[in-house]
Amino acid sequence: SLQEQFGPIDIYLFDQLLRGRIEPGMRIFDAGCGSGRNVVYFLREGYDVYGVDAAPRAVEATRRLAGSDHFRVEALESMSFPDGFADVVISSAVLHLARDDEQFDAMLRGSWRVLRNGGLWFCRLASTIGIEGQARRVAPYY
Repeated sequence: SLQEQFGPIDIYLFDQLLRGRIEPGMRIFDAGCGSGRNVVYFLREGYDVYGVDAAPRAVEATRRLAGSDHFRVEALESMSFPDGFADVVISSAVLHLARDDEQFDAMLRGSWRVLRNGGLWFCRLASTIGIEGQARRVAPYY
């Protein structure tokens, strides 16, 4: 089944695979990896996969899943991975966990920092219904 082959992957990340934007040989970095739900397929297919999460138990689960220590307990805003480290950065439903605008900006900058020039940054933001009245434009819309 698709579930067995791809795991509980984010459907929009699956779409990127179908479109050929993520190819074998690319280094994948999961910024906010949690317990590894978005890396199951990449691990099975032999991709070079790394990630961070602030939750120690989640990182431990991902390490067990991966059978490697490529996953670290670190905050996105202060990761120890080098600049331009990854071909693909996955940021799926993590930025909304920022406690304020400053942390959001720092998390965003941290995620961008590890992406190589010309790489693919996959970002999916999550929200709850009813947030419309709290949202504000932060940059001109073109």
